[in-house]
Amino acid sequence: MARRVRDITLALDAVVGPDATDLRALPMPDTSWSRSLQELHSPRKVGWSATLGYAKVDNEVLALCEAALKTLEGLGTEIVDVDPVFDEDPGMPWLTLAMAGDERALGHLRGTEDWDRVDPGHASMIDRFGATATGADVMAAIDACHTHNIRLVELFHQVPLLLTPTIAGQPGLIGEQGTVNGEPTPLWVSFTYPFNMTRSPAGTVCVGFTHAGLPVGLQVVGPQHADVAVLRALALLEDALAIDRVAPI
Repeated sequence: MARRVRDITLALDAVVGPDATDLRALPMPDTSWSRSLQELHSPRKVGWSATLGYAKVDNEVLALCEAALKTLEGLGTEIVDVDPVFDEDPGMPWLTLAMAGDERALGHLRGTEDWDRVDPGHASMIDRFGATATGADVMAAIDACHTHNIRLVELFHQVPLLLTPTIAGQPGLIGEQGTVNGEPTPLWVSFTYPFNMTRSPAGTVCVGFTHAGLPVGLQVVGPQHADVAVLRALALLEDALAIDRVAPI
C-alpha cells in the first residue's frame, strides 16, 4: 500500500468504513487512525515468538528481528517470550480455504487460454488443494480458524501485542522458491497466514536488510479490532529504528 506506516494509515482513513453489501463490515472508527499516531509511547510489554511453535527461521532474518527487539527493549518495553503460540503449523487449513476460494474464482477457466495465464505453481496448488476440497474439508478448515483464534484470545490476556518475524526466510527470484538458510522451501513464508485465518490486525515494519540487500520485516499482531494499537506500535518501531529505505546494494 505504501512504504511508511503513516502513509498506510492515511490510506486506511480514506477507505475504512461500513458497507451495506459486506456482511462482515464493521462500524466507522470513532476517530481518525492517523490522529491516533500522535504522541507515541512504547508499549509496557509485548510478546515475542521466534517460531510460532512450528517455523524454522533464517538466521539473518532472526538476527535482524532480535536486534529490533533490543531497540524496543531500550525504550522501556518488556519483551516476553511466548513460544510456542500454536501447537502445529496451520498451513494446511489455510491452503484448503485459500485454494478452495481460488477454485471457485478461477476453476471455470480450465482448458482456456486464460487458465494458461495463471502462474503454473499457483495452478498446481489450486488443482491439489482447491479442486479436491469437499464441503467437510472447508468446514474443518473454518473450525481450525476458530481454534487458533481461541489460542490468541488466551495469549492476548498475557500480552497486548505479539511480535514475530514477518516471513521465515528470504524471497527467491521470480518463479523460484524462497529460501531458509540458503535452502529452497515453500515454508519460507510461515508467519502471515495464521493471522489471515483469525482475522487479526497485523502489520510489518522493515528492521533492516540481508547481506543480499533484501528487506527483513518484523510483524506486529494485535487482538481483534486492535488496529490502532498495531499501527501505533509499527509507527513507534519505524521511528525508533530509522531504517534507510534504500537497500544497500
